[in-house]
Amino acid sequence: MLTKFAAQGGDLGGVVANVMAKQAPPELLGIHVNFPATIPPEIVKALQDGDPPPANLTEEEKHAYDQLSSAAKKRRAYIAEQSTRPQTLYGLADSPIALASWMLDHGDGYTQPAAALTSAVYGHDVNGESSGAMTRDDVLDDITLYWLTNTGVSAARFYWESHLNFTAAADVSVPAAVSVFPRENYQAPKSWTERAYHNLIYYNRLDKGGHFAAWEQPQLFAEEVRAGLRSLRAA
Repeated sequence: MLTKFAAQGGDLGGVVANVMAKQAPPELLGIHVNFPATIPPEIVKALQDGDPPPANLTEEEKHAYDQLSSAAKKRRAYIAEQSTRPQTLYGLADSPIALASWMLDHGDGYTQPAAALTSAVYGHDVNGESSGAMTRDDVLDDITLYWLTNTGVSAARFYWESHLNFTAAADVSVPAAVSVFPRENYQAPKSWTERAYHNLIYYNRLDKGGHFAAWEQPQLFAEEVRAGLRSLRAA
C-alpha cells in the first residue's frame, strides 16, 4: 500500500501542487513544479501598479519582470474575461470553431501559453516558436475533449472562482524541485525561487520547451521530474 508520495504539476497542476505543499500532509515527500509560483510581494505590487522594474533587480530578475509586464499588458485579455464574466463565453458551448479559436488564441497565438499549439496546427515553427513533439492531432484531441464534454465554459469559470494569483510566491517549506522551461510564461529566477520554496532541492533551466512542457518535450520533461525528485526516493 502506498503510504508516501510526491506531487508534480505544471499550469493548474502546479497551482494544485503548491497548495498541497502549503498544507504539507505527512505523506507528501515533496513536489516538482514546472509552473512555479515565485513572484515576491514587492514585484507583484509593482506589476499591478504598472511601475517600471525596481532598480535593484539582477539581469535574470529584470528579464522575468519584463516577461510578466508584457504578458499583463498584451496577452491576458482571456484571463480578464474568464475571471470576471465567464458565463458570457457561451460561444465555447455553441460552436466548435469558437472553442478552437479561443483555445488557440490564448496569449496572442504566437507567444505563451498558446505558441506551441499554434505551431503544431501550422506544422512548422512560427515566429521561432516550436511545437516540440506536439502534433496537430494532439491539439484537435484536446479541443475535442472540451467539446464533447461541454466543459469549455466551466473550465473558464475556474478563473472567476479561484481568486488566486497563480504566480505569487508559493511560500512552502516541503522539499521542492523546480524546472524552468525557456518558453514558459516567465522564466522564474533562482533568487525568487529560493525565496518562494524554502527547501529548494533542485533548480534547473532548460534550453527548450514551454508552458505545456509535458506535451511539447515529453522525454525531457520525464527526465526533469526524475532528476528533481531523485533525492526523495530513499525517504
